Amino acid sequence: MPKNLFVFQKFQIYQPYKDVMKVSTDSVLLGCFANVQSKQNALDIGCGSGILSLMIAQKNPTLKITAIDINENSYKCAQNNINNSPFHSQITVIYTSLKNYLDQSKIKFDTILCNPPYFSQSLKSPNKYKNIYRHQEELTYEKLTASVAKLLSHQGSFYTIIPYHEKNNFIKYLSPHHLYIHKELAVFSTETKKHSYLFIYEIKTTIAHKIEQIKLYIHNKKHQYTQEYMEITKEFYLYTK
Repeated sequence: MPKNLFVFQKFQIYQPYKDVMKVSTDSVLLGCFANVQSKQNALDIGCGSGILSLMIAQKNPTLKITAIDINENSYKCAQNNINNSPFHSQITVIYTSLKNYLDQSKIKFDTILCNPPYFSQSLKSPNKYKNIYRHQEELTYEKLTASVAKLLSHQGSFYTIIPYHEKNNFIKYLSPHHLYIHKELAVFSTETKKHSYLFIYEIKTTIAHKIEQIKLYIHNKKHQYTQEYMEITKEFYLYTK
C-alpha cells in the first residue's frame, strides 16, 4: 500500500501534502461520534483531507454536505478523495475561509463538524507545515463558536474535538454564544490512564438538563484495542486488531 494512502472500508484517503493533516485516531473518532441520522445537511469546517465529510456521507446516504477549507492543498486533497469515492454526489468542497463563507452563506445546517487546530498559546513547531493545521491563527475557539452559533439550525448539533489541555479555554466561549454541551466523550489512550487526553462534544443551541458523559478507552492493559473502540469504529476500519 502506498505510504500516503489510508484505506477504509468504503473509501480511501490519499494525503500527499505536508500541510494537510493526516488521518488520525482523533478524526476517525469524531466522525464515528457524530449522529447524522435523519439529518438533511452538514457543514465540515476545515475539511482537510475530507475524511469527516466522507465518514458522515457513508453514515447517511441522503445527507448533503458542504466542506470548506482555507488551505488550497487541503481543498485539492479533499476534492480528489471525494471525487474518487462513491459519495461524491453528496459533498461539495469549497476553497474559502470560514469568515468568507459566513459572509456569503444564508444556509442553516443540521450538523456542523470541526476538528480545530489544537494549540492556542503553545510554542510553534519548527515545521511550518504542521503549524498551519495545529495552531490557532485563522481559526480561534472564539471565532469558531461565534460562527457556529450563526450557522447552526435551532435543532442542529455541533460536533468537535478538544484536547485535555484546551478544554476550559474552549468551553468558556460556548455560553456567550448560546451554545451548550449535551454529550461529552472522554477519550483515554489506555485503561491504565487516569486522565483523558481529549474530549469529543455534541453541542446544541438548547440547554441540556444533564450532560451525558461517556468514557472510551482505546487500548486495554495489554495494549490491544478495546471492544468498545472496535465497536465504535467497525463501520470504517478494514482491520481492527
